[in-house]
Amino acid sequence: MALLELIDVLSKFLEQLITWLGYPGCVLFGFFGSIIPFIPVPYYVQVVLVAQYLDPFLVSLLSAFGAMVAKVIIFYAAKYSSKLAGSMSKQNVIALRKVSDRYGWLAVFLVAATPVPDDMLYVVMGALGYNIMHFIIAGYAGKLLITMFFAYGSRLYFPLISMLLDTINNEFVAVGLTVTTLAATLLLLYWVYKLDWTNILARYFPWIKEEIPAEKS
Repeated sequence: MALLELIDVLSKFLEQLITWLGYPGCVLFGFFGSIIPFIPVPYYVQVVLVAQYLDPFLVSLLSAFGAMVAKVIIFYAAKYSSKLAGSMSKQNVIALRKVSDRYGWLAVFLVAATPVPDDMLYVVMGALGYNIMHFIIAGYAGKLLITMFFAYGSRLYFPLISMLLDTINNEFVAVGLTVTTLAATLLLLYWVYKLDWTNILARYFPWIKEEIPAEKS
């Protein structure tokens, strides 16, 4: 399949970056392993391999930085290409932004700290104009955490980490993640546009209605 061939080509390319560049290659394989939306090309495979002979802490710092740069590009692409916020009622936009301002960092951190495609959330956050500095700080912290897990885990118990990566890289898992993430993103964008978020969020966060100005009739 074309998708699996693309993932295989990119994975081999990422391996070459380390051979050629060493530590600077960690930034690049983090970037190239994260820049294509919805397609799982986990740079954790390279992290596991490189951490066997390079300092795992530096590998984690650099590869997480590269990955976050890629996610910032996806965030801005969604922000400037989407007309989502302009198509929604002013009250719904304010309600979603109020909640994301308070709790968006936690969602970004938790999604970044998992070895699954996280573009679904980032596209929506970008479309809503979430605070970029909060996004970067929370996202980098999450990426650093999961990267350090693989880097240090590979040294402590390599067979278990290898088994986990084999599961992530399984062709059926890869295709399933891609299709599921893309479908979920489209569905989430549809829900964000269609649902009455002012009333929905007010059920759980009563303070929202107090901070949203009433629409002029």
